[in-house]
Amino acid sequence: RNQNIAGRLRYQGEGEGELSICISISEPQGKKYVKPALVGFRISETGEAELEEEELKVEKAKSNPVEEKNQAEAKVHLSEMQRILTKMIKDSSLLLRNADMIKDEEGAFHKQSVEMNSASKWWPMLHVVVLLVTGFTQANHVIRFFKSRHII
Repeated sequence: RNQNIAGRLRYQGEGEGELSICISISEPQGKKYVKPALVGFRISETGEAELEEEELKVEKAKSNPVEEKNQAEAKVHLSEMQRILTKMIKDSSLLLRNADMIKDEEGAFHKQSVEMNSASKWWPMLHVVVLLVTGFTQANHVIRFFKSRHII
C-alpha cells in the first residue's frame, strides 16, 4: 500500500507478469461515494534506460571526463535500444499468438458452416419423405375407414 500526495504510485518489478492493484476509497464523514467508483490509470513502462540515466547523472556529478561521458551515453543508448527491441519481440509474439488463435477460431467456424450447409441440403429432403409417408398412411386410413363403413 503506497500513498503519495501527488497521486502517483511507483512500482519496480522484476521480469514480466501480472500485477494486481487493489484500490479502496475511504468515505469522509458526511460524504457518500457511489460504489463502484470509476478509477482511471495511466500506466507507463519504464525500462532500464531511465533508471540508468539517473545513475549516470550521479556519476557525471562525481567525474566529468569526456571518455566516461561518451561511454555512459552509449550505454544509455544501447540499453534503450535493447528495451525497444524486447518490447518489439513481445509485441510480435503476441501478434503471432493472436493470429494462431484467430486461425483456430476461423477453422472451427468454417467446419460449422460446412456442417450447416450439409444439414440444410438434407433437412428438406427428410421433410419431404416424412410428408409423403404421412400422406400415404393417412390416405390408407381414410380408404380403410370408408371400406369398413361400406361407403366405397
